[in-house]
Amino acid sequence: MGFVETLKKQSFFENILKKKESNTLSNSIMFFCEDNLTSQKVLVLTAMLLEYPVFDLFDEKSAQFQKAEAGIDLDVKVYPKNGEKLLVADANEIVSEAYIKPVNLPYKVFLINNFDVSTEEAQNKLLKILEEPPKNVYFILSVKNEEKVLPTIKSRCDKIKIVPLSDEEMSAVCQDKLACVLGGGYVGKTLALEKNRELASVADFAVSILTELKSSKQVLSFSKRMLEEKTNLNLILEIVSLCIEDIIKLKCESEDLCKLKMYKSDLKDVEPEFSVEALCEISRLISKFREKLEFNANLTVAVDNFLLKMLEVKFLCK
Repeated sequence: MGFVETLKKQSFFENILKKKESNTLSNSIMFFCEDNLTSQKVLVLTAMLLEYPVFDLFDEKSAQFQKAEAGIDLDVKVYPKNGEKLLVADANEIVSEAYIKPVNLPYKVFLINNFDVSTEEAQNKLLKILEEPPKNVYFILSVKNEEKVLPTIKSRCDKIKIVPLSDEEMSAVCQDKLACVLGGGYVGKTLALEKNRELASVADFAVSILTELKSSKQVLSFSKRMLEEKTNLNLILEIVSLCIEDIIKLKCESEDLCKLKMYKSDLKDVEPEFSVEALCEISRLISKFREKLEFNANLTVAVDNFLLKMLEVKFLCK
């Protein structure tokens, strides 16, 4: 089963259809999702649901779906035009287009991705038309951070949170177990990880930071490898964080809940070396390290300090 077919089975589509049939569906729908690829597919599927009486017929191979996704359908309009941020020019165009009657389909549907990164001015341009939408017009928005959306716009939308896919659903989309675990139920992230040819070696190295780094004499070699993997540095830190979570689960005799099952044996071997206090403190060190990366700190110094402090915490918190 493909990604779109898996998405079509999500219960919120049935709820949208029920609201539409009972005339209680708002003309504006706001989806909350952390994964861009998922958001894009959901917005197109929602347009298909609104426009056509037989929703089950549409998948990624159907001509109608492909036209809508490509932004070349006369009645399903995709924004932002630059693919990144809704601009004032986009907002002005949406307002003008909204008053033009649909050409071939029952409704004019506007799909607006990443609405939360649009400027406040662009959002304000759309406020009035969202308050008083023309007949037969729907606005479907996707956002990651609702705090960046004007409260007056949020109040006019039916709000739907898209939750990550389950492990079983993800297995239908991606066969790489490591990518599925690290993707956290988000298909866009998972498929990107699946394409990363260095994923397995990066994961092995990340796990080795906890399982093989034993003394300050080894810091230089580990630091060198981290600097060589600077494009994967956030991924390495994410995997180390998951390792910490799994070691805590092992300590609590909850090994069935471990996520990195492929590394469970390695983590079991080192579990006695770490106290819960040390693991919690290392998690805080990771958070501080990430902050330094965001502020463009000296990478060599930041990596060395992180590894040395991690060793220090490990031995002080025994």
